[in-house]
Amino acid sequence: MKKRQANFELLRILCMYMIVLGHCLFHGRVTAKLGYGTTNYFLSYLIQSFSVVHVNCFVMLAGYFAIDGTFRMQRPLKIWKQVFFYGAVICLFAGLTVGVEGKDVLLAVFPISARNYWFASVYMGLVFLMPFLGMTAVRLTKKQYQYLLLLLALFLSVNHMFFRVDTYGTYTGRDLPWFVFLALLAGYIKLHTEEHRTYFWYGLLGYAAASLGVLASVYLSVELHLEDMGYFLNYHSPLALLATGSLFLSVKNMPWKESHADSVILKTAGAAFGVYLIHDNYLIRYLVWDTFRASKVARTHWAVIYAVGISLLVYAVCTGLELGRQKLFRSVGVWYEKTRWYQKEQALCEYVNGIVQEGKESAHG
Repeated sequence: MKKRQANFELLRILCMYMIVLGHCLFHGRVTAKLGYGTTNYFLSYLIQSFSVVHVNCFVMLAGYFAIDGTFRMQRPLKIWKQVFFYGAVICLFAGLTVGVEGKDVLLAVFPISARNYWFASVYMGLVFLMPFLGMTAVRLTKKQYQYLLLLLALFLSVNHMFFRVDTYGTYTGRDLPWFVFLALLAGYIKLHTEEHRTYFWYGLLGYAAASLGVLASVYLSVELHLEDMGYFLNYHSPLALLATGSLFLSVKNMPWKESHADSVILKTAGAAFGVYLIHDNYLIRYLVWDTFRASKVARTHWAVIYAVGISLLVYAVCTGLELGRQKLFRSVGVWYEKTRWYQKEQALCEYVNGIVQEGKESAHG
């Protein structure tokens, strides 16, 4: 394990837990039932404000490790199989319990194209574009790279903050242009920032300040009776971007000593994407939180604490299920690798790899 890989994998775990907790508060209809000005209301939005970085950091992790890496078509294929597996299994489960419609089956069969999971669909697009982003990133000078990031930040974040129109292809930060920008930002941090202990503290300070700014914006929106309450909770808002970049820079420079816990962190982080695919499938996302009666305790004094606890439980259960799926796939893979279909699959992968690698060699040349 590389020295700081465990740092980033710990960030991956933290971000996925933030996502699960956010879904509990939103899909569990906890926040919607909290009264303005109550302690639980404050705690709910405090959590959401400090969690505004979760999806952005998840995307930046992909960009950080892939920006100067080697593209392998086997990776997006592996992601597709994972998404398809959960889409199909959960659709079958729902069909046997609550019933499904024809469109649900279609979404399960074509989970990426049909945007069954919005993040998986956009993320897959980024995975295919990453080698070309990498070819661009390594050829840019530091100043050119800074100028490119400045332009993208102005187009995709600052412009939208002022005019609230989808001028440049992003509206809530759940779009491919925004993911591309985040990947390039992560690439810049990897290629052009030096490691220094002080960046760890500066990053934490920037993350805390920006997150508290998001929280303040929520209360200000309520006080001023603005319709777009919580605008800065959008992934592409300037405050969310500042919080994301600061936290990522902090993690990169986090002092870390290797220990036996690293292997546990790595294994748990390897199941993070599966946690998302299981608990946030649209067919069961409300069922998950209704099972724990999340909305029923929303008006109690311990509502947010309860949400934190059941989110940990859901995360742990989904992690166990994903690790079980991985074990199943490894067992089936031994048989599958002997089939003719696998040979054709690998031939296609190597063909695509050859095309991409040819372009990468030309770029370096």
